[in-house]
Amino acid sequence: MIESREICINELQSSLKECIEDGYGVVCMYATEKGDMPRTIQTVLRKEDSIMHITTDLISDDYLSISMDQPIFRSYEREMQEMNGLNPIGLKNHGPQRIMWRYKDGYALQKGELPEERYAVPLRDNGVSGEGVFEIPVGPVHAGVIEPGHFRFSVAGEPIIKVRAHLGYVHRNVERLMETSASKDNVRLIERVSGDSAVANALAYAHAMEGDSEIPYRAKLLRVIFAELERISCHFGDICGIAQDTGFIVPAVTGAALKEKVLRLNEIIGGHRFLMGTVVPGGVRWDISESNLDAIKKRILKIDFDLEDLMKMLDDATLFADRIETTGILTYENAVKFRALGPVARAAGIKTDVRKEMPYDAYGDLGLKLITASNGDVCSRLHVKANEIRESVSLINQCLDKIENGPLRVRIEPKDGFGIGLVEASRGELMHAVNIVNGNIWRYKIRDPSFVNWSVLERVLPNNIVPDFPLINKSFNLSYSGNDL
Repeated sequence: MIESREICINELQSSLKECIEDGYGVVCMYATEKGDMPRTIQTVLRKEDSIMHITTDLISDDYLSISMDQPIFRSYEREMQEMNGLNPIGLKNHGPQRIMWRYKDGYALQKGELPEERYAVPLRDNGVSGEGVFEIPVGPVHAGVIEPGHFRFSVAGEPIIKVRAHLGYVHRNVERLMETSASKDNVRLIERVSGDSAVANALAYAHAMEGDSEIPYRAKLLRVIFAELERISCHFGDICGIAQDTGFIVPAVTGAALKEKVLRLNEIIGGHRFLMGTVVPGGVRWDISESNLDAIKKRILKIDFDLEDLMKMLDDATLFADRIETTGILTYENAVKFRALGPVARAAGIKTDVRKEMPYDAYGDLGLKLITASNGDVCSRLHVKANEIRESVSLINQCLDKIENGPLRVRIEPKDGFGIGLVEASRGELMHAVNIVNGNIWRYKIRDPSFVNWSVLERVLPNNIVPDFPLINKSFNLSYSGNDL
């Protein structure tokens, strides 16, 4: 259920405070651009299955910063400042949020031609000083095949005092590329927002464009199967990475092999290791044959046993436990304060999951057990993801029991107005929102869970030691490209 409000800028601060006090959590805040349409700020909030959509008309690009009283909006205001050319008066921390450069006369999401001249934004130090305190710069180029991100650690010896993440090195201006005819199939672009979340992004895009269209039931079940296979492969990768960053090679290799088996299954049933090209607005592009449904059953049956052996290797190792227990603790209070998402939030005791709170596709017909832990450390995040693999296996089996013959896709006619897609990706709540005007996409907004959880990670790292950064970072496993767009 979506409740829409239109308010003036002077009422925005009080309206947001009222919504948050009423139990709504911030999903996203973004701006629409200039042109023939009025300039607005769009705010999306959620409380379980209720969505609040607030539209605020702007008189000018200057307005009093909301984050001065409500810091949770700081990242969104920084983004609107650099991507939309807004000027939140009083905004603290003017460092890069999504993009490492600026246009000299203009901004990244402006309508019309982009200016040619641009300049790099200088990175700031952490502002921490004192005897024995120094900074360690890490990145943006890292060992291994990962995307670029720059981290600055303020340390006194090995203990971390403060960390600031500087991202935006892989900005592609995806949201601007989405400004096409609403009837155009943009799935191929959307799937590449973050490659290991191709299904989740395609689902969110499809839901935003579908509105209240009725999707065939077989397609709904297939969508759940694709989404849960994606979740399993991502979580196996995370478990493998945590083992590797503690130097525990045998379980690391075992986890990587289990992930590879899921990716090979994906290629068999969907023609792509990351299941790209499977989900489209209106349903799914490809069916799964009876023989391939049997292949899924056989592989899924084995996953529980394989996972049990892998986790036993990890849980029986006391040195491994020493590294992951009480490391990188996210308290319940901070998880609520900064609205942590996904397994990161659930490992800190927050009972949240879009699949459970506002079921989409076939999730409302399935028995979904919400997996949580309470300690909020690397160990809790590891076990939440392991148990979520087991739950994904259960969901896939339920879909296989319910599947029946039927159509795969219906024709979608996108309507003018506001549309939103909210799904539970492997990293947490993923939002796609669209504003359609005269049959064209005027503004397309993507808020990946990593955009939120990068800020949470910065607050988790202090009071840990520098050698534990890779381990904590891997337990979050955030997406650079999902943040930078």
